[in-house]
Amino acid sequence: MPGRSTILVSNRGPHDPREDGTFRRGAGGVVTALLTLAEATGADWVACARTDAERRLAERAGQGLKVRLTSGTGRLHYATPTREQYDMYYGVIANPVLWFIQHYLWDLGNEPVIDDRVHQAWTDGYVQVNLQMAEKVIELANAATEPALVLVHDYQLYLVPRLVREAVPNALIQHFIHVPWPTPQYWKVLPKHMRDPILEGVLGCDIVGFQSSLDVRNFLLTCEENLGLQVDEHERAVVSGGRIVYARHYPISVDVGSTTRLASSRGVKRQEEDIATWRPPYLIARIDRTDPSKNIVRGFIAYEKLLRYHPELRGKVQF
Repeated sequence: MPGRSTILVSNRGPHDPREDGTFRRGAGGVVTALLTLAEATGADWVACARTDAERRLAERAGQGLKVRLTSGTGRLHYATPTREQYDMYYGVIANPVLWFIQHYLWDLGNEPVIDDRVHQAWTDGYVQVNLQMAEKVIELANAATEPALVLVHDYQLYLVPRLVREAVPNALIQHFIHVPWPTPQYWKVLPKHMRDPILEGVLGCDIVGFQSSLDVRNFLLTCEENLGLQVDEHERAVVSGGRIVYARHYPISVDVGSTTRLASSRGVKRQEEDIATWRPPYLIARIDRTDPSKNIVRGFIAYEKLLRYHPELRGKVQF
């Protein structure tokens, strides 16, 4: 955006360092979506040092690390929580608790159990890592020659916008949430001292972005029902702290040009030729991490059901 210094903020960085000093592209759909954005805006990228290799790299990099994006380069800045802080932030709160809430995965008759371990992980992990990420953003925003445009991404960093807003009032802040936003009632599986700061943190933004219009409606309902805020459904806006916060849906697209080039590359052609030597007439390919929260078990159940209902496909299809 002209006249703004762009800062992109996400849990993962664009590249993961290997032990031998080389890099591989960061895993996950969020990184894939953000690479083109970072390059187009010339953004500084703030990420969390998740591994010992990234922590060592952050120590050596100092004020920022030059990294390759798609065809150009950018600057990567790490927040450096301890291993214990990161494990609590991501391994106890963000992934097992928030991811499950936002995908309606809890068996609410039995789970979640918000015990002392979860309470400690919230205070000493999630809150602390969000604070460290915000401090890095604030440092970059204050050093910039133009007002900051801060683009925060996903459920790991809900507290960052408000922290940045308090320190850099003239920043333009957007938080894009890549996962569904559930109904107000579902958020109440979390105790009030957790769910309210999450919502208040996001409301530090100027714009909150979602994947669908349903997510926007659920967000507005949550603001109204759980915090008692004034909501304008027609304008899709919330009044919070004397400010207007807009909620919008911007479904993420793919980089068509990059995908087309990759599809026609020699590496992909070689893979196609290799697959052709062993594949059956029908091949079902699933691109996902082998993580139960990704519903991979349902995929296998569906495959079993397919073969049961269509026995003529046995020996002709592979999943």
